[in-house]
Amino acid sequence: MSAHPLAGRAILQILPALDAGGVERTAIDVAAALVRVGALALVLSEGGRGVAELEAAGAEHVPFPAATKNPLRMAANVGRLDALIEAEDVALVHARSRAPAWSALAAARRTGRPFVTTAAGIHRSGPAPKRLYNSVMARGDLVIANSAFTAAHLAREHGDLGPRVTVIPRGIDLARFDPAAIAPERVAALRAAWDASPDARIVLLAARLTRWKGQSLLLKAIARLNRPDVLVVMAGDPQGRDRYREELLTEAAALGLGGRVRLPGHVADVPAALA
Repeated sequence: MSAHPLAGRAILQILPALDAGGVERTAIDVAAALVRVGALALVLSEGGRGVAELEAAGAEHVPFPAATKNPLRMAANVGRLDALIEAEDVALVHARSRAPAWSALAAARRTGRPFVTTAAGIHRSGPAPKRLYNSVMARGDLVIANSAFTAAHLAREHGDLGPRVTVIPRGIDLARFDPAAIAPERVAALRAAWDASPDARIVLLAARLTRWKGQSLLLKAIARLNRPDVLVVMAGDPQGRDRYREELLTEAAALGLGGRVRLPGHVADVPAALA
């Protein structure tokens, strides 16, 4: 059996951090897949709760100031990336977020490495500087869009990318989410943590706390539903948006839902939460 084409090659991914989220989940999954075929998977970020899982899969996490949006620090990051790319003989550079993508693009061009971007969603257009900042996600030698909607948005905002763009929807580990694999004790533990009565019907919104995820809209809908047996669980990391979290609690109280709304923060056992 011949070796995989990526065996023995170093593939670098860069993103701001490895906390909870779709971008982070995909970076970890891709790194694990690279390790399985014998590649060296390098992931550069400022760290987070996903580092342990990444390293357990055999990938290497490199602490890196990838979240900075300071132009001077972004410029300094180019030199750091140059050195790392050469030292590890990186075969491909893959950027998953705008700020680190600019540094990664410059380093890839200077070292002659292929540059790939993954556009994981849409970014609002605006004045010319904002449009230019967003455009880095369309500058890859290959641009991966997570949906046809995202690909169409890139084309509207940054011009036809032609064969450079490909749509790859996010994957999911079906075995992990198989209801038969979720022990009742895991579900019971979450219901207890959420102080959910045995007869409560749970409406779950699993997403980080940010306005465009729709938490406020959900509260308004539940208030109109007028079902006292419904418990709302908005499971997600506030990521520093403490003011928004307080706004949600205030809105819940104003809508008469104060006792039926839970904001437990990050929930690691998402399969049990969905169950």
